Amino acid sequence: MNGIDVYTGQGVIDWKKVADSGIRFAMIKATQGRGETAATMKLRNFTDSKFARNITEASAAGLMVGVWHWLTAKTVAEAEEEADYFVKVISPYRDKITLWAAADVESERYLGSLKPVELTAITKAFLNRLSRNEYKVMLYTNPNFLKYRFTANAFGDVDIWLAHYNVAKPMSVPNLKIWQRSAGTVPGIKTSVDLDIGYFSAPKYKINEKYNIGDKYTIKAGDVYSNGAAIPQRLIGKTYTVYRVQVDRIMLREINSWVKT
Repeated sequence: MNGIDVYTGQGVIDWKKVADSGIRFAMIKATQGRGETAATMKLRNFTDSKFARNITEASAAGLMVGVWHWLTAKTVAEAEEEADYFVKVISPYRDKITLWAAADVESERYLGSLKPVELTAITKAFLNRLSRNEYKVMLYTNPNFLKYRFTANAFGDVDIWLAHYNVAKPMSVPNLKIWQRSAGTVPGIKTSVDLDIGYFSAPKYKINEKYNIGDKYTIKAGDVYSNGAAIPQRLIGKTYTVYRVQVDRIMLREINSWVKT
């Protein structure tokens, strides 16, 4: 299936146009460890300026959504610090994250001098921190890093998002889930954007015994959101459309919120 990955450089995105063009998933930048540019060089652990808008609007447009962090850690301790910051930023949007939480490992400025055993340990520490927070983890990287910069076969059991350009098909790696194949244009985005191919099926939401997609649900007094917060009084008695269903919750299209059932 077709997807894209985005960050603040794409500006304000019209996610409805993106979805209408046939794009089915988006990997959205959430955070970064250290700055790579003159404008961000002095920053340490910061949030992409378009993250909140992108993840909210991409999810509302019906896309499957994953998130990613630009890793710059030079020690295991720094990797855990960056992972904790990433988790802090993405946690309020957990219900919108239907795909992976990924580590983007490609920074030559900060990672270029590390030995393979060091970079492997740092990357594993970051991913392990995400796993302990119950996120589905992924490693974004490129053939050069996989072949030469990590220890051999270090990530054979990790889902891979591979940047591999100007080839008819990507390098064969275990657990390849996303191929970042090129950059191009997509309706709704004014700049060039990375184009991806997803080698995975849409997440399957197990239908609970009470509700199916397309049903109408009227909010009752005492209903709560999936995070346990009470639903505001102004919504009590209003009826909305069910468009996602899990065992213990339903998502209502018009308010784009999960409600416990």
